[in-house]
Amino acid sequence: LATSRGFHVLLSKVPDPCAEMKFAAILVVVLLAGNAAASHANMQLWTDARNVEAEKKHPLCSVCVQFAAQGINQLLNIILNAGVVGGCGAVCSKLPQKTEATICNLLCDIVGIDAFVHLIQKFSGYIDPIFFCEELHTCPINDNGVVKFNGATVNPPKGPQGTTFVIEASFTVVNATGTGEIAVGVKPPQGMPFGNAQLTTGIAPGTYQMRLQLQTQPTEDESFGPGAYPVEFEICDGQCGNTKYPHTKTLASTATEFTITGNSKPVAFEAEEDFQAEEDSEVVDFE
Repeated sequence: LATSRGFHVLLSKVPDPCAEMKFAAILVVVLLAGNAAASHANMQLWTDARNVEAEKKHPLCSVCVQFAAQGINQLLNIILNAGVVGGCGAVCSKLPQKTEATICNLLCDIVGIDAFVHLIQKFSGYIDPIFFCEELHTCPINDNGVVKFNGATVNPPKGPQGTTFVIEASFTVVNATGTGEIAVGVKPPQGMPFGNAQLTTGIAPGTYQMRLQLQTQPTEDESFGPGAYPVEFEICDGQCGNTKYPHTKTLASTATEFTITGNSKPVAFEAEEDFQAEEDSEVVDFE
């Protein structure tokens, strides 16, 4: 169980299966925007023991993906500005954080400095973190995964601002998957889409149930004004919303929606602004 942007998420194994829908644009925006959707660490979906065991077989996968998502650009700048002098330790030691340098050195040692630097330079514009780690042999590849969604629902289907909506989706894995993501995105009638995604190192065959609780109390990030809120689930090989790399594709998707009713208005959070204004005026008076 974990929270992210008002989400409380749980995934569990369930007995049985029927249907699939498409709503692709939301997740592309959500996962490439620099918000919680891109963070693999924030949404812990799994409660099924077999999938926990699958992650234990590839302990470096999630570490590598997080490093690739956060540290690759810094490393590329180091390589471009200082060149490659010495081995893995010499290059990685230039990273500002000791933890990043340690992980970099560990990953680089797997393939050697030449292959490591070549991979970073080859995809210098942008590299899918999962594909990067598959190339380093830290994340497993399985291009034969077959998944289908059995449907998705929201309860209640509509309610006023402040309602906690319970969003559920069921899916069946027919053939085991490789490294990829389970992602969820919500598109407000106004404002930016939001959501989250979790890394998986392969999902075993079986039927699974996802259950999310979305609290629609207004925040500075999301006003939760009235209107329809489409919700999409995707299960992907590789990073959802990015299909230009090998071993990367959408395996299944489904959509549902909920509606916030009434004439609710965005919250202005005036108290915080007033406090800041007071602080600013005090500084001016003091000077």
